[in-house]
Amino acid sequence: MKNRAAIETEEEYLAALRVVSPMFDDEPPINTPEGDFFAALCSRIAEYEAKHFPLD
Repeated sequence: MKNRAAIETEEEYLAALRVVSPMFDDEPPINTPEGDFFAALCSRIAEYEAKHFPLD
């Protein structure tokens, strides 16, 4: 999975979920490289979900 690219496939989406899921148990501090990565990945996951699993 690319560091800054949008999540475009289900495979990339599932990989992103595998990476971010354990981080919810011990969220990295904000304004750190790990915290920035966590926030960016969560944002990309949310964008993918909004596009592929709309709530309307």
